[in-house]
Amino acid sequence: MKKTNLTALFLILVLVTLLISMASSAFAHEEPVAEESTTIDQPKVRDWILRFGFVVAETSGSTSVDLDPGSVDARLSGGGGGFANIEYKVLPYLGLEFGSTTIGADLNVSANVGTKHYSTDVDVLGMSALTLAANFHFVRTPTVNVYAGPMLAFNRYSKWTVHSDWDDGCWPTKHDCGWVSWESRNDSEVTWGAKIGIDIVLTKRGNWALSGSLSYLDATYNFDELDGGGSGSIDFDPLMFSFGGGFRF
Repeated sequence: MKKTNLTALFLILVLVTLLISMASSAFAHEEPVAEESTTIDQPKVRDWILRFGFVVAETSGSTSVDLDPGSVDARLSGGGGGFANIEYKVLPYLGLEFGSTTIGADLNVSANVGTKHYSTDVDVLGMSALTLAANFHFVRTPTVNVYAGPMLAFNRYSKWTVHSDWDDGCWPTKHDCGWVSWESRNDSEVTWGAKIGIDIVLTKRGNWALSGSLSYLDATYNFDELDGGGSGSIDFDPLMFSFGGGFRF
């Protein structure tokens, strides 16, 4: 999926969520007070929730940098990691969330001269994101909670390096070895994203929940050749499925 299509998809998602939330709040009415005997077993609606768990990410950015001679191709694939966030409901339909997500993706770098493909090195590119989100809760009951909204992210990238050899005899003798090495040029960036999520209460008291979400971050990884040669960038743009637990209090 192209980056422009993902961007449009999430902008539409956020707009629809805002409209649903505004309509829900406009027509909402107070539920009649039930007798104690009929509500004693209902989970309590709580203002705070701490979520934590695992992340599976999809990354597919690629780029090619021209060098003298030849070129170097770089490609991202896959990804996974973990997350934790905490949210406070400032209004019945609006919550502010602060979170942290760390994922790693395979970074493949290969060197090419003419029609020859010399070698490929694979390493893990890490990204840590601190996020601030506004969650609009358009389905909110004591047992099920569905939300969506935009978020800002402060991303930091790892400085893992990858090497790609230019010479057929470079390995294992390292004789007349020519190689390129890449590392992150931008230590950090501020960017945006969006997500939609659900919490399902698991216990009668309402403390523990099963949590899941689908989120997207507009993220770009920049790189340089250590010897001062080529430079470029790859759209990291992780599409992330997060799943785990939640504790409400």
